[in-house]
Amino acid sequence: MRRVTRAVLMLAAALVAAWPSAAAAQPDPRQMSGIPLPDPQLSPGTVTVRVVRGTLDNNVTNHPVEIRAGDIAETVMTDEEGRAEFIMLNAGETVIASTELDGERIESQPFAAPGAGGVRLMLVGAGDAGAADLPPEPGNVSFGADSRIVVELGEESLSIFYLLDIFNPLLVPVEPDHPVAFALPFGAQGATVLRESAASTRIDGPNVTMGGPFQPGLTPLRVAYVLPYVGPAAAVSQTLPADLDGLLMVVQKRGAMDLASDQIARRADMTPEGTDETYIFAAGPPVAAGTAIAFEISGLPHHSQTPGFVTVALALAILGIGAWAAATPVAAEGTDRRRRLEQRREKRFAELVTLEQQHRSGKVGPTRYGNRRAELLSDLERIYADLDDALTPSTWPHPTQPATGRARSTSTA
Repeated sequence: MRRVTRAVLMLAAALVAAWPSAAAAQPDPRQMSGIPLPDPQLSPGTVTVRVVRGTLDNNVTNHPVEIRAGDIAETVMTDEEGRAEFIMLNAGETVIASTELDGERIESQPFAAPGAGGVRLMLVGAGDAGAADLPPEPGNVSFGADSRIVVELGEESLSIFYLLDIFNPLLVPVEPDHPVAFALPFGAQGATVLRESAASTRIDGPNVTMGGPFQPGLTPLRVAYVLPYVGPAAAVSQTLPADLDGLLMVVQKRGAMDLASDQIARRADMTPEGTDETYIFAAGPPVAAGTAIAFEISGLPHHSQTPGFVTVALALAILGIGAWAAATPVAAEGTDRRRRLEQRREKRFAELVTLEQQHRSGKVGPTRYGNRRAELLSDLERIYADLDDALTPSTWPHPTQPATGRARSTSTA
C-alpha cells in the first residue's frame, strides 16, 4: 500500500491552522506539537521552533533545540519567548526539529526546509515529568483536531488511511470505560496497522481496537485498508467511538473526480509542493461519537462493465446449448464432429475470458484488445452455427433431403 507523502500531510496541517473553525476545536496546544506550518510572513528559509511546557503561557527559555538534516545537526537556544530560530540554506532538504524536555525527547514531523517564506512549529512537553507514573483516572478521550482521513487511488480501488490522534486533555493518564474500538466500512480489505501507530493498536478482520490507559496529550492511531469499487462512484461511511474534534480529509484527485459530504464546510483543490498530484483538501466541524462520517467520491476512473456482461451472456449461451445437446438425440455420425466443435468452443471461450482479464488489468492495449476480441467473437459465432447443424436431431429431415418414414402421401391417382 502506497504511503502518504509528507508534503500532503504538511499542507493538510497548514489548512487546519488557516481555518478558524478547525483551529477553535483544539482544546490543548499538545495537539499541534511537532506539526510544521508554512508561514509566508517569515523571512525566506527561516524556521522558528517554540518550546512550551504543558500550556502556551509556560515558555521554556534558554533551552537547546536541534534541527537535523541527515547527519548534519545545528543547535540553537530558545529566547525569552521560548523560540529558537534557524536559517536554512538548502531549500527542499528534509529536516526534523527536536528537543529534550524533562527527560522526554520531543520531535517534529519531518518537513522540507523552506525556500520562499518560512516554517513555524511548536514542541510541547507534558507539563509534568511524573505524569506517566501516576495511576490512571476514569475519563474520556477524543480524536484530536489534527486527525485526518486520507484517500489515494489504486487500480479500481481506494487506499484509505486513518491518521488519527487519540487526545487526552488531562495531565494524568486516562482509562476510558471501554477500549477505543470501531469497525471498518463494509468491503474493506487488507486492513493493516501503520508503523507510526501506538503499540497497543490491534486489528482483527475489520475491527480496530486500542486499549488504554492513554497518557496526557496525543496517542497515535494509524491504520489503512483498501476499498474496491465498481463504476464511477464510491461511498464510504465510518463511525467512530469518540468525538472527533474536527473533520479533515485529503483525497487524491484525477480528472473530474469530486468529493461530496454534508459534513464538509470548506474545501480546496491543491497541488502540494514537491508533488505532481492534485488533492482535494476538505474540513468540517466536530463530529460526535457514534455519528457516521459519510462521504462519496465521484468521477472515479474505471473500466467499462460491458465486456463482463458479454462474457456472462456467452457463458449462459454455452450452458443453454450444452443442456439442449444433452437432452437431444443426435445422429451417431455427428458425434465426433460435435465433440471437436465443443472443444474449439471451450478453447475460444477461455481465450476470451483471458483477454478480458488482461484488458482490465492494463496488460493489453485497446487496439489489440478490440481486434482480438472481434476475432474470437466471430469464431465463436461460426462455432455456434456449426453446433446448431451438428445438434440437429436424427429424426428431423435435412432441408435438402426428402422426408422418409411412415408419412402418408396426400397425392391422388
